[in-house]
Amino acid sequence: MYQNNGNILFISDDQQVLNRFRQAYVESYNVFTASSIQKAHRILTDYDIHVVTVEHMMPEMSGLQFCESISHEFSDLTNIIISRSKDTNSLERAYKTGLIFRFISEPFTNVDLQMAIDNALQIHKAHFENKKLSEKISSYEEEQQDILDLFKKYVPGEVVSQALKTKKEDIMKPGESRVVSVLFADMRDFTKMTSELPPSEVVQFLNDYWDVLSIAIKENKGSINKYIGDGLLAVFGAPVSHLNNHKNAVSAALDMVGLLDRINIKYSEKMGTEISIGIGINSGEVIVGNVGTDDFMEYTVIGNTVNTASRL
Repeated sequence: MYQNNGNILFISDDQQVLNRFRQAYVESYNVFTASSIQKAHRILTDYDIHVVTVEHMMPEMSGLQFCESISHEFSDLTNIIISRSKDTNSLERAYKTGLIFRFISEPFTNVDLQMAIDNALQIHKAHFENKKLSEKISSYEEEQQDILDLFKKYVPGEVVSQALKTKKEDIMKPGESRVVSVLFADMRDFTKMTSELPPSEVVQFLNDYWDVLSIAIKENKGSINKYIGDGLLAVFGAPVSHLNNHKNAVSAALDMVGLLDRINIKYSEKMGTEISIGIGINSGEVIVGNVGTDDFMEYTVIGNTVNTASRL
């Protein structure tokens, strides 16, 4: 990026001025020169220019107009304008808005301009490094979000959110008692229906089945605690509680039965029978919490309320 301390473009309609610039700074920078606005634009397009030094009075347009015209296409440039005019009001405004880094009024020495260029390169390099860091952070955040989205496919989203807000040392603390509604759903005659299917088709069928029926749980404010093959355990009231948890569980069950039509349209002919489901719901007090070891843990619900729902 920064070979020989930077790539500098000098723009002037006076070739002698450009020659003097080249002679004065060729040992310090990679020097590019342009005698017209059109040539300057071609150089900017073809090369990685860091700092532009342009005379304010050019035949085609002013140096300030040139900086304005390229500001969107080459937003990373750092611009310096050389002015022979005593009226610098427009340049001062451009400096305040950040369109130009600095303007230098003639007469000036080579040392004056070199100091301005060196400062401009430092600013440009800092912007470049900040941009790289920002892109790296953005990429890292996207990667973390992808991991989080994948994690939520295996762990209820509410549990993930709760875990992220909890200190590591608090995750394994004792559970709590909650009054919840537990819903068990189990496909009827699953083993018989799928006994002749290859494993890949069985898994695809289950994924399609739960992909449809899980909608009812989510839309009724439930949390899918776990899938057990052709069975499902959902909880209404943990880890996040809502008003009318018991009614939400019943509504979810009714919606699941209604959603079976989608599955039957796709699979009943292949299975040779209508696909049906058994659902058990029970409400009461349970123990909830993270159970397991440092290597693997699971948010679970425990108690007679759960056992009764599974037997209904």
